[in-house]
Amino acid sequence: MEPKVICTVVLAFALALSSLAQGETEMCQVEPHQRQNCGHPGITAKECEAKACCFDSTVRGVPWCFQPAPAEEECEF
Repeated sequence: MEPKVICTVVLAFALALSSLAQGETEMCQVEPHQRQNCGHPGITAKECEAKACCFDSTVRGVPWCFQPAPAEEECEF
């Protein structure tokens, strides 16, 4: 393959992964005291993510493994 084609494919792939990661990050933006528990005490980040849940251990006293925020539906007029 030509170097330009390879660079284009790599760039497209990187943008796609970036887009997916941003969507996941947005889904995990839940106010700490609004989190709905999704795991057991002592669950690891890997175990939590395997359950398709969000993990954030930066706030004490709230669930670290929690349900992602519901996807917002767009209204069509």
